[in-house]
Amino acid sequence: MTYPMKLVPRLVEKPWGGRRIRDLFGKGPRADRPIGESWEFFDRPDGSSTIANGPLAGRTIASLRGERPVPLLLKIIDAREDLSVQVHPDEEAAEELAGEAKTEAWYVIEARDGARITKGLRDGVDAPRFIRAAREGRAEECLHRFTPSPGDVVFLPGGTVHSIGAGVVLFEVQQNSDTTYRLHDWNRPGLDGRPRELHLEEALRATDFSGRGLDRVEPRLLADDGVHRRVERVSCPAFVLEEHVVLGLCTYEKAPGHEDSFQVLFVLGGEGTIRPFRRSVEETFFTRGDTLLLPAEYESFELHPRPGRTLRFLSVHAPGGAR
Repeated sequence: MTYPMKLVPRLVEKPWGGRRIRDLFGKGPRADRPIGESWEFFDRPDGSSTIANGPLAGRTIASLRGERPVPLLLKIIDAREDLSVQVHPDEEAAEELAGEAKTEAWYVIEARDGARITKGLRDGVDAPRFIRAAREGRAEECLHRFTPSPGDVVFLPGGTVHSIGAGVVLFEVQQNSDTTYRLHDWNRPGLDGRPRELHLEEALRATDFSGRGLDRVEPRLLADDGVHRRVERVSCPAFVLEEHVVLGLCTYEKAPGHEDSFQVLFVLGGEGTIRPFRRSVEETFFTRGDTLLLPAEYESFELHPRPGRTLRFLSVHAPGGAR
């Protein structure tokens, strides 16, 4: 019998990473190591999320699902320095370039003063101008940048040129893909003193020049009964991202039409317990920074925040009925 499962994160060192994942969520060693990513939910050829609690502790998601692929990959990212400018292919470009399609969304957790996000191209920049600038190492002249705030959600369909700026910590929802084409690296040297490799031709072939869309996604209120507020932040063919605020004991129901899909919850703040409405299943305790996998077999759960504490979390599911 399954139950709400807490997942063990995979901490990934990056030269541009920092200590904010540890400071904010208690993840990682106390040593001064540059942790750039915490993989919260993943199933890739080189590893899969491990269950931390209950009878299935120590098992991986892959061992439970067998050959069924997991459609999503969820991360926390801490950008102590500017990340490179990059692009991921959409479905059409991925097929052409023999890569994996990748649409993603960012929920901004923290943004220092002066932090910036790059999304798409400046108004008036067409394909010929951008291609010429990119090949001459002047891509940044064509990029659109804006100042993010905590709680912002940025949607990045495949083909969108983008970069996370220094001082931003965010939660990333993406298709389960590892295809990235580096377009520009701010003309800085790599660890060996030489410029890092770019994938210019692939990036230009993958770039969508039809327009960047809005900087931020406008939230859409789904329900608010005074105890549980539920807001849709992104809904696209690849995934649905919702934000929840819970003030007291309530029933948490999966999104209508997706009751038989698994869901993943990431706790932004607060703590409490969750359990399905089945007597034989024990409750699962969670706190800030925990990621929980809610199995497909249950449609609703009893959610009990710690008294006097506001619970805030994100929920993610794949619309295709991923079990």
